[in-house]
Amino acid sequence: MTRTRRIVATLAAAASLTAAATTLGSSPASAATDFYTVCRHDDDKNVWQAIAYDQDDHYVGLAMFYTDPYGRNPGEALYATDSYADGWGVVAHLSTGRTASTLGHSAGYTTPPVTGDLPEDHKYGLWVEMVHSGGDTRISMASCDAWS
Repeated sequence: MTRTRRIVATLAAAASLTAAATTLGSSPASAATDFYTVCRHDDDKNVWQAIAYDQDDHYVGLAMFYTDPYGRNPGEALYATDSYADGWGVVAHLSTGRTASTLGHSAGYTTPPVTGDLPEDHKYGLWVEMVHSGGDTRISMASCDAWS
């Protein structure tokens, strides 16, 4: 009987260690490090978008570039949206050096427009940079074309 108890205890301990290793070894969605971009252009609204998805195909945010003035703001407008509560913030980049950032805000946040006049009929790069909370990890994604 003692031998049977030891075997059962050993098997139970091994099962517990296996479960713990599986739990510790798995990565939560918030630690996702693979992202990809889908580029979109709405010609009717003069809007260009670099839309970001994570490795599980969740829409996580976007960089959006409006080529027409927005409201009373002059020139073209750049926005960033963080749509997914995953521990990553979104920084929208335009190849001119213009940026819009959701860092420091909760998911579901879209930045106010970052505006200014740009030359007409020019091609720019538009991309999303994912920044993990605390800024310890930054991942720049593929650039999309955007035209003024």
